[in-house]
Amino acid sequence: MMEKKIKVHISGNQLVLLIALAVVTIVFSSLNKNYFTYTNLINILVSSTLIGLTSIGITFLIMTGGNDLSAGSVAAFAGVFVAWALKATELSWLLICFLAVGISAVAGITNAWMVTKLNIVPFIATLVSQSIWRGMAYLLCDGKPISVQNQGFLAFGKARVGGASGMPVTVILMAIFFVIFGFILSKTKFGRSIFAIGGNAEAARLAGINANRVKTICYVMTAMFAALSGIILASRMNSGAPAASPNLHFDAITAANLGGVSMVGGIGSIPSVVLGVLLVQAFNSGLNMVNVSSYWQYVARGLLLFASLAIDFYRQKARAKRLLEDSMKNL
Repeated sequence: MMEKKIKVHISGNQLVLLIALAVVTIVFSSLNKNYFTYTNLINILVSSTLIGLTSIGITFLIMTGGNDLSAGSVAAFAGVFVAWALKATELSWLLICFLAVGISAVAGITNAWMVTKLNIVPFIATLVSQSIWRGMAYLLCDGKPISVQNQGFLAFGKARVGGASGMPVTVILMAIFFVIFGFILSKTKFGRSIFAIGGNAEAARLAGINANRVKTICYVMTAMFAALSGIILASRMNSGAPAASPNLHFDAITAANLGGVSMVGGIGSIPSVVLGVLLVQAFNSGLNMVNVSSYWQYVARGLLLFASLAIDFYRQKARAKRLLEDSMKNL
């Protein structure tokens, strides 16, 4: 009976990700005995919050056939804005964080406008946005990181439930968002619209779904989650840095793709993306712990993304073959 339950709740892709996660853990544990320890596992979870939060928006967006290369720049801007506002104003740190997320939503609206109204391909549109928001981060702080002294804000990124060895609040926050948006994607009308648009945009339009509105929401979601990630990073680092999060979009896209989100849209699930996030961060942390050169880390991350894209390509071919076989049976 237990076997049946596992088969129902664990897909083939999730099983592959679990095996890959186990292999990564075994390899890096053999190279560094401190890798598989409670402290390092918590550190991996803490580090994964940035990729994890951003991957939620990226997942919804890719499933509609879109993409976003500006997430890292938006995250950097949000972190710098919060640090600047805390120094320049007397406003509550919580209000400033909400303002930063709200202002960053403009990036999502702009991206959506370029894609849906000007018909610019997402890659080019968000590349433009990437440059603009990174530039705005540098302009706001004159190219220099802004230190943060506000204790309430600093506690936000470092607080733990259950004392010094407990679970970080940001990890709990990420888990809550995963549950909420996992439910939205799988159980709501909006989630069904995401699948429909990614599967067949014309059929979705004929069914009365406003694809442009749904895509706009997804772009705004991605920008807001990226901003939240940047705020958390600024809280942890005690400063807002304009050069922060250069690879955030890259890692989030890799995690989503590893998690089974098809780059052509219409296919994906949040539970699988969670495993993809953990795999990417476990891999990145392992590279750091065995002292792999930062230059080689770029190569390794590129190969990981290449592997995920190759897997996605073969998944698409297998899916197309199954659909063709099913259609032939019905003739």
